[in-house]
Amino acid sequence: MDIAARQAELDSITWYHEFDFGNGLRTRTHCHHIEQHRRIWKFIESHLSSVDFHGKSVLDIGAWDGYWSFFAEKRGARSVLASDDLEQNWSAGRGIHLAKDLFGSSIEIDQQLSVYEVASRGRKFDVILFLGVYYHLHAPFHALAQIRHCCHPGTVVVIDGPVATELRPNEALYDFANHYCEWLPTVEALQQILKATYFTGSEAGYLDPPPAPPPPPAPPPGPLGWRWRLGMCRDALRGSRPDMVRRITGVTPPPPPPPPNTNNKRVILTCVPYEGVVELHDYRLPGGTEAKAARRTTGRRVKAKTKRRK
Repeated sequence: MDIAARQAELDSITWYHEFDFGNGLRTRTHCHHIEQHRRIWKFIESHLSSVDFHGKSVLDIGAWDGYWSFFAEKRGARSVLASDDLEQNWSAGRGIHLAKDLFGSSIEIDQQLSVYEVASRGRKFDVILFLGVYYHLHAPFHALAQIRHCCHPGTVVVIDGPVATELRPNEALYDFANHYCEWLPTVEALQQILKATYFTGSEAGYLDPPPAPPPPPAPPPGPLGWRWRLGMCRDALRGSRPDMVRRITGVTPPPPPPPPNTNNKRVILTCVPYEGVVELHDYRLPGGTEAKAARRTTGRRVKAKTKRRK
């Protein structure tokens, strides 16, 4: 292997993830805020380490460079389909192919498969990775309905992305002009849409734990003694503003620290498919979920007929 030529080939590609292929061959990421991304990748890896990939079939949606596809393969996955839609990707899609070659991998790659069309493959998977995708979608309900059709009863689905912390529960924000985050739900809204698309068990783990409650305010100072007042008068007559400020600071509690930026937080959810009645739905659903919703509709009609007979 010509190391210099291979490194030059790596450098010619617009990478999102960072790879170490050995022999000094490394990728250079082109994503912004790299330290924050490294924290997110470490956060995701810590959760995926508890997922059993051994002998499993895996669907990686929005695989990009294939980082998590190769992660699953290295942990014993029987097969991995790395899917992406190059129309929604700022790289040219070459990286995953070169990485597959350098790793000697056998993952399957489909870069013309939108999340809105994954069910068209007609395949079921044991593990589905939906990492860093949902907040870029204009139709998240439709996307999750498609993912649901790729599940069998034992499928594990892992979902990662940001959630809002300054909206009311069950609210979500659409901002199509923000290409870093077009759809930002609260964790409650994300869990509700998962329930609406027939998933359950969506417990959330946070990259940054919720902030601790602020400490109780310090009690106001008691009556100030005559010595303090006399000293303050003396400093005022001398025109010594620094000494006056020092005296005031000594009896005034410090201001609380500014709150952390809680505009959004990164979460990861692990959920499994659900079959049965979901009380959220009163009507037939779009996105191919009508078959499951029909159970509820049919049950209601049967009850109505029974009442009429009585």
